[in-house]
Amino acid sequence: MNQPPPHGWHRQPGPPPPPQGWQHPPPGWQQYPPQPPGKSKAPLVLGILFGVLLLGGVITALVIYLNVNEDGGSEKRADKLPALCGNVSEAALAKAHTTNPNGLMSRETKLSKGTRTTCSWNQTKGVDGTGHRTTDVSVANEREEAESAFSRLVSMNAANNQGTPLQKPIEGLGDEAVVVLVETKSAFTELSVIVRKGEMVVEVDHSGWDAGLFANTKPDPAELEAAAKGIAEEMVGKL
Repeated sequence: MNQPPPHGWHRQPGPPPPPQGWQHPPPGWQQYPPQPPGKSKAPLVLGILFGVLLLGGVITALVIYLNVNEDGGSEKRADKLPALCGNVSEAALAKAHTTNPNGLMSRETKLSKGTRTTCSWNQTKGVDGTGHRTTDVSVANEREEAESAFSRLVSMNAANNQGTPLQKPIEGLGDEAVVVLVETKSAFTELSVIVRKGEMVVEVDHSGWDAGLFANTKPDPAELEAAAKGIAEEMVGKL
């Protein structure tokens, strides 16, 4: 039973009753304010994952590229080589990308019937480029055995079991000269120019590989031959 309000108080009128028939929104109408539909996070997750994979791939490719294309040389040395090694000019060594003297592999050796001088060069950092190159020169005074020593060297190079040897004569160099190219399944390639001039036998070994985009590649045999032949011509020309 409703009691009257205490003295001095007045009852506040309540809210008016809703109109008849509007207790629920009509069909097609939404309550205000409308609630936005929930968004799927799958595209964002996939986008982040793709970005991480792409960045990882770029970093991996960059590391491989830098490793393959790094400078193949070492700091310039002041090694003293045997005097005979001076027959080869800096220009010829630069053409071979091997301007750094290697005293550890260079020496003069007494033979039973003469002497053998070996000269070695490799790459100079910041000068001879990427990839890999080495040049080794052997000069032997074989006296009366020069012809057999020449034939033996040619046979030894042609019998290389690390790859497929190709051989051809060189006209106009010494008394006789041959170039032997050994191609392997890898990028490493070796080329030798062997020359006999009188009692002297000269062998120039020039080898290496080139830096490719993401892997080492085979060097141009013509480039190797031109470099080795130039060194052989200078050495033989001053004997």
